[in-house]
Amino acid sequence: MMLRTDADHLPALIRDELLHVTKVLFEAFKETTKGRCSEHFRAGRILTVILCGPHAEKEWEDIAPGEAFRLLAIVNYPRLARSERDWRLVRDRLRRAWEHGEIARPVRLSVESLERVNGALVEGVPHFVTIAEQGIALYQMEGLQLKEPRRLPVRERAIRGVGEFIHRHKRGTEFLVGAVFYRNRGDAPMAALMLHQACEHFYLSVLWSINLHAPRTHALDELREAAEALDLRLCSAWPGDSQFERRAFGCIRRAYVEARYGRSYRISSEELSWAFARVEILQERAASACADHQASLAANQPAPMLSPPEEPTTAIALSRPVRRANMLQRTWRIVRRVVPRQGRWNSPIPLRRFWHSDRFMDWVDHLTLVIVCLCFFMAGAEATLWRLRSAQVVRSEPADLSAILDFDVRADTALGAVMDVAQRAGYRVKANEDIWTVRWTGAYRAKATTFDALADILYGSGLCPAIRESVITVRYCDKSSPPMAAMVEYQAEPDSNVRLSVSR
Repeated sequence: MMLRTDADHLPALIRDELLHVTKVLFEAFKETTKGRCSEHFRAGRILTVILCGPHAEKEWEDIAPGEAFRLLAIVNYPRLARSERDWRLVRDRLRRAWEHGEIARPVRLSVESLERVNGALVEGVPHFVTIAEQGIALYQMEGLQLKEPRRLPVRERAIRGVGEFIHRHKRGTEFLVGAVFYRNRGDAPMAALMLHQACEHFYLSVLWSINLHAPRTHALDELREAAEALDLRLCSAWPGDSQFERRAFGCIRRAYVEARYGRSYRISSEELSWAFARVEILQERAASACADHQASLAANQPAPMLSPPEEPTTAIALSRPVRRANMLQRTWRIVRRVVPRQGRWNSPIPLRRFWHSDRFMDWVDHLTLVIVCLCFFMAGAEATLWRLRSAQVVRSEPADLSAILDFDVRADTALGAVMDVAQRAGYRVKANEDIWTVRWTGAYRAKATTFDALADILYGSGLCPAIRESVITVRYCDKSSPPMAAMVEYQAEPDSNVRLSVSR
């Protein structure tokens, strides 16, 4: 499909500003890739720059003053899009252009590869479908075409949205519990860092549940802008009317970097207490935003044609015991009741009730642990069988020193490997306790005499074997006397003889 190129709904001043932003973007990208030897830098290209967000979707009168420009740059290499560090120079250049007055609005830049965008359009990700249908191409390479977007079915979109929300909202709640722990210990910087992570995951839960996509950034202000654009109730979670409120949010926003790496990070107890209260409010409103979105999806889906029940549905629902009746479970039940099922089962077979029962879901939760335990059991059984196959009968009499041994050794210490060789050769081992600490890892395959095999194992460990009668003694080698170097020279004599001289 072809992207839109008309921006007539925007004033001429804004269009000129967008052209300047595009020019700055390409100049910074050229400076970033200059002199780089990797293929994704040498042949890397920006295929298109798309204006998305309110400036592309709304009329000029409906856009808030100072609303940031949201741009999507599509490149030709996935590796070039994934390296966020390489785009830092581009983002810094756009930020300086806004701070120095070159442009009147900040720029929120996201980078994706053409492969990723086309895959998301085929999958029907709402975020990329909206960009493909309503985005405006500020620059587009000739011949570039995107895949036709697919409309994701309502049921599938609801299921994926609820799954993403549960995962990220639960993680944000865990970070909030961690913040309480560090606050009780008196560690304010770590409590602020945990609050930052909690806020980040609450905003991500809203973005992923509605758009099935979120920007790859830890900047709390950017995530806040994107989430508040989807649900206006989130705007009041962090009010910024007073200087104290703005300073408290700034402390939480800066905690991700300064609380981890800096030593001068400070946050007062009043700011921390106020931030705790706002994060708890954000937690509740994020859950409400997801519940309302899922309910709207369920309301837009036509209800299935069912025969009227003999008894009121409410009475049946109230008579059943409710487990974990929180916001997430209520949202999931709304979707499951309103959206029609896919496929039909024979009513006499009670399999459908079993697959959706709480007992089966509890068993699924422990399936990962069962698989891990089974893997460990199979690995232990394989190791035991290997040892049984490689075991040999211990000889009653010591073997001849010149006898050839053909064996495998696998041990954790040097002494363990030596004892394995001695056991096969029919010898006993004497060693002090210090030698037990010498590490020797790996496997050893040998076909050599007893002494040669022991010397190979002990080589490089500073240990030497000595064999006398039926006992192998392992001791530290004597390195007190340094080795002598000798140089041998040959000189031909006139009578066809050779004279040998050795210099030490």
